[in-house]
Amino acid sequence: MRADVSYALRTLVGPWLLLPAIGVEAAIFLMRGMPWRGEGLWTVDWFAISLFLLGPLAAGAAAVDAARLSRPGNVHLVVSVPRPARVYLRATLWCAGPLIALHILVIAIGILIGEVWRPSAGWTMLLGAALVQCAAILWFAAIGSAIGRFSTPLLAGLAGAAAGYLLSYVVSDAFDAEPRFRLLALGGATVTQLGRVYNPDYLGGQAAVLLTTALLFLIMPVTVRSGWRRPTGAGVGAAALAVVTIAVAPTVLPANRKLPDARPPTRCEGTQPQICVYDEHRRYADLVNSRIRTLTQAALRGGYTAYVPERVVEQSHSYRASGEGVRSLWLPADVYEKGRYSTEDAAYFLIEPGHCAWMTGGLTPEGFWTVFFSLLGTWLHLAGDKLDYAPVEHRILTPEEVRTALDAFERCEVVPLT
Repeated sequence: MRADVSYALRTLVGPWLLLPAIGVEAAIFLMRGMPWRGEGLWTVDWFAISLFLLGPLAAGAAAVDAARLSRPGNVHLVVSVPRPARVYLRATLWCAGPLIALHILVIAIGILIGEVWRPSAGWTMLLGAALVQCAAILWFAAIGSAIGRFSTPLLAGLAGAAAGYLLSYVVSDAFDAEPRFRLLALGGATVTQLGRVYNPDYLGGQAAVLLTTALLFLIMPVTVRSGWRRPTGAGVGAAALAVVTIAVAPTVLPANRKLPDARPPTRCEGTQPQICVYDEHRRYADLVNSRIRTLTQAALRGGYTAYVPERVVEQSHSYRASGEGVRSLWLPADVYEKGRYSTEDAAYFLIEPGHCAWMTGGLTPEGFWTVFFSLLGTWLHLAGDKLDYAPVEHRILTPEEVRTALDAFERCEVVPLT
């Protein structure tokens, strides 16, 4: 084994790609304060960001190695053996294998550091999504190997990297406004993913197409005629079949990579109000609870009981609690990225009537923002705080005005202030 590694390091470019890959993976790991911590699905998707760089690099390095194997003086050693595809396959695996091992290691470390003990997406699906990313690394390297067989090393490297870069956009979901199957839709999430789970049919389709087309590119036979390297008839057929498979896949495979998961949070603490958050957000529970209790205790002391619900329940992309005495909680990005959650953040989302259709589209009713910021400013005033910014005129409300305004919000109505 040691001799094989030594020989690969002396003769191939692919294994050396591991060095810059470590830097790329480390940068992704530390980016934005590691906001993915705690959520399994978000963690796996987050590390797919590195593939936008590693994929084209793998294609370029594999193309250089294939070109060096196929250049004059070497190509006869490849085409004359019983199974020439094995030579290219071995070189491709020396490029993709170390990257795959590194990528799996980084995801595993992320899951451990993030303390992902009970992922809502399920361990099987997390593993499946991670393996699809690994299949994509092999796929990039296979495309580079196919390109490199018919060019000089320098041109092959440039062509392989350029092809990998273009494909990372053309067959990904970078430009799609509507959901559809995309072979290289691998993740890259930048916000919480609670309330979503992977679609196993989508992941299965990706894995099947990636591995099948990678194999077709890798087995592409090469022949030499009049000093020129070219694919055989079988090679042309394999490449054509791979291209057709990639082109047809979106028409027959599922359009949605993730499915809604409407499970409610189960980690609940305290009374008046009881505060419930998702288990994957347990690291933020103390911070969230302290801010909410600061607000509710101040409201009770001031006689503003309408501010205090019976329960505060964290919402997700697919679940929102409803009913009398229940308020929804949404954690802003600052919680994940900076560990910062102000009393204003807490009050803002507890007051906001996010269940109303006009909050997610269309125009808000006349006078809404005046009422909203008056409610927000009043609650912060009770807690000894003040608004950082308000775009409209507002004032401190009486307990009865607060009750009337909040009851109207619950009905998705606005009662103007007098």
